[in-house]
Amino acid sequence: MKITLATFQQDALKDLRENCITAQQLCKKSQCVLSLSAPTGAGKTIIMANLIEDILCGSAECVKQENAVFLWLSGWPELNEQSLNKIYFNANNLVPGALISISDDSFDEEVFADGKVYFLNTQKLGVNSNLTKNKDGREHTIWETIENTISRKRDRFFLIIDEAHYGARSRGVENPETIMQKFVLGSKDDNLSPLPIIIGMSATIERFRKLTEGARAMILPPVEIKPEDVKESGLLKDKIVIDHQKGGGMVMEMAILAEAASDWMDKCSRWEKYCKEQGEEKMVKPILAIQVENSGGSEPSRTDLDECLKTIERVVGRKFEVGEVIHAFGDPKTDITIYGLKVPYVEPSRIEDAEKVKIVFFKESLSTGWDCPRVETMMSFRTANDSTYIAQLMGRIVRTPLHRRVDTDEVLNNVHLFLPYFDKNTVDRIVKDLNSEGVSSDVETASEQQTLHVDERFREVFDWLNEQQFITWQIKRNRINNYLTSLFALTNLLRNGGWDAHASKQSKYEIVALIKNFIGRLKEKGQYEDAINALRKDLRVSNEYDNRNGGEATVSANRVIEATEYDIEKNFKRAQAQLAHQDLGMLYCKEYTVETFVEHQLDFILYSKSEYAMKELEEYAKRKFYDLKDRWRKDISAGDDKYKTKFDSIVAEGDEASQHSLKLWETITLPYGEDFKEETDHMFVNKDGKAVFKLDTWEKEILDEEKKRPGFVCWVRNQQNKGWALCIKYEMDRKVKPFYPDFLIIRKEGDKYVVDILEPHNPVFNDNYAKTIGLYNYLKEERGIARAEIIRKEDNRFLRLNVGDSMIQHDVMNMHSDDDLNQSFRKHNP
Repeated sequence: MKITLATFQQDALKDLRENCITAQQLCKKSQCVLSLSAPTGAGKTIIMANLIEDILCGSAECVKQENAVFLWLSGWPELNEQSLNKIYFNANNLVPGALISISDDSFDEEVFADGKVYFLNTQKLGVNSNLTKNKDGREHTIWETIENTISRKRDRFFLIIDEAHYGARSRGVENPETIMQKFVLGSKDDNLSPLPIIIGMSATIERFRKLTEGARAMILPPVEIKPEDVKESGLLKDKIVIDHQKGGGMVMEMAILAEAASDWMDKCSRWEKYCKEQGEEKMVKPILAIQVENSGGSEPSRTDLDECLKTIERVVGRKFEVGEVIHAFGDPKTDITIYGLKVPYVEPSRIEDAEKVKIVFFKESLSTGWDCPRVETMMSFRTANDSTYIAQLMGRIVRTPLHRRVDTDEVLNNVHLFLPYFDKNTVDRIVKDLNSEGVSSDVETASEQQTLHVDERFREVFDWLNEQQFITWQIKRNRINNYLTSLFALTNLLRNGGWDAHASKQSKYEIVALIKNFIGRLKEKGQYEDAINALRKDLRVSNEYDNRNGGEATVSANRVIEATEYDIEKNFKRAQAQLAHQDLGMLYCKEYTVETFVEHQLDFILYSKSEYAMKELEEYAKRKFYDLKDRWRKDISAGDDKYKTKFDSIVAEGDEASQHSLKLWETITLPYGEDFKEETDHMFVNKDGKAVFKLDTWEKEILDEEKKRPGFVCWVRNQQNKGWALCIKYEMDRKVKPFYPDFLIIRKEGDKYVVDILEPHNPVFNDNYAKTIGLYNYLKEERGIARAEIIRKEDNRFLRLNVGDSMIQHDVMNMHSDDDLNQSFRKHNP
């Protein structure tokens, strides 16, 4: 495929391949059901497309099966079209004509052809469908085509049910009524057998699982992608911001629509600025989507469409051109006129690529079959009764336009939803429905956050701080990649970004040298020939079981078989895939010529199967990875955002705790509440030049003390779990954890800026000692920060422990418990 899969997608693909192999072995005796469960934005279609291409075209991990057949079933025509287009534009190896959309007018085949992927939606299979009847010269119904394919190609006929939760609402498996159930359970009325191999994929696949459990099927282990993996990848917006009324007042539809239009214009400006600064080849062009009410008499909607467009044009300050405003109403699917403007109909699946489109009016057509990352702002005139539907809709627009997180403007990592007919209770219902729809983005109401930008008074300080590239850490639940995979991901980035064009090639040749040394050592020890013979030949033992003698087993024959060139080639490809898909085996064969090519391959296979050699390789890859990472971290972090984001992702996937460069963003969001109070001299402020916070008594008093220190310039609220915030790693209960100190204080000493880290911390918490050690270890690596204090309050005074002080560091080195820490506080605060 043209798209490089994220690590969690690669893992899911591997598990699906293995399940497919198992299913093909078992399906002659039993129906087999596979499932891919993944949250919204995980790339289910792309994963499945890779699976199809691997099976039809072959890969290092999969034997080519040109005669396999796929039937892709969904509940909606638009979903079919979008899936087909996504596969068509991203597949590298599928032959022309391999993807076929089944037409209810012209399709009439006895059996599905080998090597094809057929797309069908359940709306073409109703009682009145042409496909299901022998009429108008049709020789075969679609049911007959499917049944013939089952009988003739049972172990190579795959059914993929896309968005499997649609249609899986059964009234009991004894009396199946939905069309999907016909495929799963079979249908006597249509002379249809249950499909032999079924793959259901969805964000919410539980209902589908329950349905198939009622069938007589072998349920293979489910393949599941965790929401946190998708969230960490940057493929989804970090936040869904919901703007709703507090309740009690009158509903101001058009006033709120004006707010939505202003938000959309702000996003347009921010994206234009970001894309130009980053040199993006394709500009992100945000869309404002407006969900209106259903038809009212002769009008296409009960919502006043003229007033909507009039309101938006007043905010924008100009009239829209034809093609900038479109509709996606299911009825009518023709041009309509809104406020004097011709507004054409555009199919939902085509909106994303229609670059001229700025405003989309729709009713209910966009909840399925439509992924549009360009939608940055949405307004809905729907009532609170439609909360589940709105949650489904949000699942279609939370994908990030650039398939990555933006590391300079936090607003661009959010999507904004305006709901004038919702209050807090009904918004809570949406949040619950979003979770059930598999949307892993955080949800906040607009009243719970404030958007802040750099105060121009502190622009010089902001730029200086980012230039320092202080160390910050990212903590993951576990390590995702092995070091070899991470190494080549990094060397490819270094080549593409122009930092080191030779790192990849050099690493490959160094690994080839490792292979040569391994083979050389075997030869020196006289072990090579035996190892190669053991690899090429296999001793087969035949056992006989004598039922007349109580089933006692006896060895009847031993025989030796030798691998064919086909077997060697297949194992060679597997070994190459095992070693990060870098064609290292081919490079070894090319570099070190022996008598035959097969002997090259056997050397490489032998190397890949050696536990000692693989451990040695991983150690090499680890050293090389950290060497390159440390050498280029600051250069990459100072470059384009797209390279820094990719670098951070590679490093984060290489280790559970990964080191990065601190880079504050131009625009950030922080919590907001009505009881928050203004604090001066914060580095980031709102459009009115203010920033408000909810500081506890300790924090307020400490901040006031800091502002009185000589040289104080400004401060930053170091909000936990923010991509721009300073994170320090520490260990507790044998786990690596993240630690976000509360304040960054910027002061001036002479003509130089300095940064202090302050952490007011209650002594009753059980993590005091662990965090102090973590801060100490951080300062050993980050020499640019001299003052880093853990602060507590006793007897109405603050006790400060500056872990950057050399005398206190001596104490910390000898600490082993909270008691030792307490003693140090008393010692240094007499």
